[in-house]
Amino acid sequence: MRLDRLVGKWAGAGKRRTRAFFESGRVRLNGKVAEEGGHAVGKFDRVEVDDEILQAMVPRYVMMHKPLGVVSATIDHEHSTVVDLIAESWVGELHLAGRLDRFTSGLLILTNDSRYSESLTEPAQKVGKRYRVKVNGEISQEVIATFEAGMWFAKEKVRTAPAGVSLIGPSECWLTIYEGKHHQVKRMFARFDLKVTELHREAIGDLTLPEDLQVGEWRLFKPEGSP
Repeated sequence: MRLDRLVGKWAGAGKRRTRAFFESGRVRLNGKVAEEGGHAVGKFDRVEVDDEILQAMVPRYVMMHKPLGVVSATIDHEHSTVVDLIAESWVGELHLAGRLDRFTSGLLILTNDSRYSESLTEPAQKVGKRYRVKVNGEISQEVIATFEAGMWFAKEKVRTAPAGVSLIGPSECWLTIYEGKHHQVKRMFARFDLKVTELHREAIGDLTLPEDLQVGEWRLFKPEGSP
């Protein structure tokens, strides 16, 4: 929205009276007097007229060490949700930048910045998500080769991007995928009759779960290039 339209809507004023707010230096945009009303106002721009704040949303970025048994949702009538772990007045502004199912632990990002969340979740961005996976059998070279070649998912009618696989042990590996299909990791292993017994997300792109962030804890962070 243009700045003059925001001010005019707040004041219930027409163009002439709105213009007078700017001519008299009463409008401030991000702390500076705005002499022109043609500026496009972003979601996180602070707008003031005299001593009244018209808009002042603060960008927030939260990384959480999600526990098992907690739902990646803002509202759930049966289970505890990740937002229940954030006892802050602004928690209602947040949405999830990707999800983890109830029985998966690890790194989860919440934010009120939709541009940032899209940069992590849109398939075209090709952001890798790295998981530590344990299964109930041996991870064979056939499994690794198939994952690294990409797999066809008939339900979504897509072929996954080549995954990265690094063995930790016979039944445990690091797995990096570039999509977020429903239960994708579990479905990939199920093709080889392997059941995932433990699933933990360690990283999303360049963001790695801090070693000192305990299960159930969260902290604010500032991504590079954020407002």
